[in-house]
Amino acid sequence: MRLILSSFVTLDGVLEGPGFDEHRDGRNAWALRRQDPENQAWNKEQVMAADALLVGRVTYQIWAAFWPTAGGDNEFTARMNEIPKYVVSRTLQHADWNNTTILSGDPAAEVEALKARDGGELILYGSADLTNALMAHELIDEYRLQIYPVVLGSGKHLFADRIDLHHLKLVSTRTFPGGVVLLTYVPEHQEPTTPFVDEYAWTDEQTRSLQAAQNADRILATVLFTDIVDSTARAAAMGDRAWRQLVDRHYEVARAEANRWAVQHIESTGDGIMATFDTPTRALRCAFGLRDAMASLELEIRVGMHTGEIVRREQGVGGIGVHIAARVLAQAGPGKVLVTRTVRDLTAGTDLAFQPIGSVSLKGVPGEWELLEASLG
Repeated sequence: MRLILSSFVTLDGVLEGPGFDEHRDGRNAWALRRQDPENQAWNKEQVMAADALLVGRVTYQIWAAFWPTAGGDNEFTARMNEIPKYVVSRTLQHADWNNTTILSGDPAAEVEALKARDGGELILYGSADLTNALMAHELIDEYRLQIYPVVLGSGKHLFADRIDLHHLKLVSTRTFPGGVVLLTYVPEHQEPTTPFVDEYAWTDEQTRSLQAAQNADRILATVLFTDIVDSTARAAAMGDRAWRQLVDRHYEVARAEANRWAVQHIESTGDGIMATFDTPTRALRCAFGLRDAMASLELEIRVGMHTGEIVRREQGVGGIGVHIAARVLAQAGPGKVLVTRTVRDLTAGTDLAFQPIGSVSLKGVPGEWELLEASLG
């Protein structure tokens, strides 16, 4: 059988919530709002011509809840319920939807075995995680992407960030009256090239010019992260409204305390803050002030801090220095102010004290990092 990926996709690459299945921000039914009779007829024809359907667990559960009692086109509904269906899942225990088989082994091996059977088209619907896993093994023979003229702004993307490079060849296009564009691709196994690759290649001089411009946005700063201890339990005990009011008050107090110490940038992280300072001494004194100020709200916080290069952006800051500080926060215990060795070295000669707690690996950051608990001497 030929494995064909068929997916509804927004202009920003989201496939979540095309119907009335749940979307994390309630932005569902975006496909239904653009569907027209011609488009719907094409979708029906695809299923009627298929030999079997392939889905992941989430898509299966959505469809199994909807199709057995669906209204609309009776012929289409009957075909969806009768056609052989395969769901790839290691956690699904039961598949009660008619004519469904659970594939609980290695996804690539299971699908490769399916493809080896006699037959025509095996249609893979939605199922982003399964799609990306099968792409890694080059098991998808054709891509049928229906692009909807909507920018959803949130939701799961069809193609995951940082997957392998895949070149595709466009073999057909079709535009439906509602504005949906059907793009059909097949894998292209050789990397394409044109004379423009050489014509527009960057020179060393151009590369240096760009690097100089980008480095102008890099500055040395001390990054401070805080987090409210046991926030989930507190929220559950207080209720959403009361908890949100307390968190808002927490941010007001945190901003006021940070401003006392000449904060350069501050933003809320939900149950904490991220702030930057021009010196580690200011940041540490702010951390101790924040800890005391939050106690007045009957809140306990933890703090993580690092001094390093960060990148100034149009909105906020970023870079490896920010990531390191966030990872340090994850190592901090309740009420503790945890810092990297860099912070300690840059505050020599002050009344600040540091207690080593050992070297650790920080997720996503190379090397071992020496961490210390900071306090007033």
